Amino acid sequence: MSTREDIVSHLVKLLKAMNSPKLGKVVRDPIVADELPKTAFPAVYVETTNEDIEDVSMDKLRRGVIDVEVVVIVGGKSRDTQRNVVVEGIEKALLTDRTVGENAKDISLARVEAVAVGESAPYASLRMVFNVEHHYTIT
Repeated sequence: MSTREDIVSHLVKLLKAMNSPKLGKVVRDPIVADELPKTAFPAVYVETTNEDIEDVSMDKLRRGVIDVEVVVIVGGKSRDTQRNVVVEGIEKALLTDRTVGENAKDISLARVEAVAVGESAPYASLRMVFNVEHHYTIT
C-alpha cells in the first residue's frame, strides 16, 4: 500500500476502536443517511482530499501535508450536542497517536466545518479536516 493509504487506514482503525462516544458506522465512502438504520449513528466517513507537496532534499525526499476529511453524520434529537460530543471524541482519539501508526510526522485538527446539504432534518453533519504531515521518497 501507499503511505497515504496506510495513513487513512490507520485513522479508520482508530475511529472504529473509539468507545467514547461509540461510532455506529465508520467507512471510507460517502454515506447516504436515509439508507442507514438508527443504530448506525453517529456515522462517519473518511476521505483524503488535498495535499501540499514540496521537495525536502535533492535525493528525492519529499514532504507532503494531506488533508484528511472526517465527515460526521448524527441523527435524532439534540443534533448540535451530538455533533459536539462526537467532534471532541474524534479529536481525542486521532490525536493520541500523533505519528498515525508511525506513517506520519504529525497530525493536527485544522478546522471543523458545517456541512449543509439542503434540508437535512432529522440529520446533521459536519466535516473535520485533519492535516497529516508525512515524508516519503520517490523511487
